[in-house]
Amino acid sequence: MKRADIKRRPLADTTLSSLEPEAGAYRELDSPGLYFRVKPNGQKSWELRYKKPDGKWSWLGLGGYPEVSGAFARQKAADLRADASEGKNP
Repeated sequence: MKRADIKRRPLADTTLSSLEPEAGAYRELDSPGLYFRVKPNGQKSWELRYKKPDGKWSWLGLGGYPEVSGAFARQKAADLRADASEGKNP
């Protein structure tokens, strides 16, 4: 599946498994701050973008797909966002 064909968010597991690699790595937004990354070699993983206590943005890897499912990644991201909102650095 080409990423231009994605119709809804959050991304379904069938969509995640069928995303095709492109010439360069790319990220697809799944839910607030949670991105699905696809590398040119076909490797897929989850990344969370969050704001650190010092006000700078950073990325945190949550694990590879399919070992880390969409539902688990969304729950983990929600927990980490809650920590970040309390001033903790995930």
